[in-house]
Amino acid sequence: MAKTSKTPKAPKSFKSYALNKCLIGYGAVNGVINAAIFAGINAGAPDTMFGMHDIVHDLAFTGLLLGMLLFACVVPLTRMDLRKGVFSLSGASRGAFPLVSASYAVSILGVGALAAVVMTGAGALLSLALPAAGATVTGMMFLKGLVCALGGAVAGWFTISFVVRGQQKADEVAAAMASKTAEAAL
Repeated sequence: MAKTSKTPKAPKSFKSYALNKCLIGYGAVNGVINAAIFAGINAGAPDTMFGMHDIVHDLAFTGLLLGMLLFACVVPLTRMDLRKGVFSLSGASRGAFPLVSASYAVSILGVGALAAVVMTGAGALLSLALPAAGATVTGMMFLKGLVCALGGAVAGWFTISFVVRGQQKADEVAAAMASKTAEAAL
């Protein structure tokens, strides 16, 4: 029996990779998971109503946790995808990269804070459309799912940007060292 050789796949463009990961994986999937968790936590009190204060408080806390946890999980996964050649860095020269700190600690806190701000703002705006009595558990579950999808997508984008920025800096240093070595050899 002849073995078939696996032909390597061409790497995705950075934009395709980031959009797929952020919109689907870190966005939509994250929204569904957070909505399900919320529904499970509140299943015992189906008549509970959530006012704007409750909504904003819940989403701010969730956003901070979501952003930081997503960052901690996505950084190693993105680095692994980059090492495996799943996506290429060509075309990844602009965007959020200059906005992301090179420090892991600063970036994890920044992404958590950014997710909290985005989710709190979106939740506050969306809650203005709710009845004066507030949101039911089901309404809050849908609201939380939508807002968590948005927060996850934003946090994912900045996390991927952190990894790409670090790789670009490492590539620049390696190129500079190779240039110095080549000059010294002459």
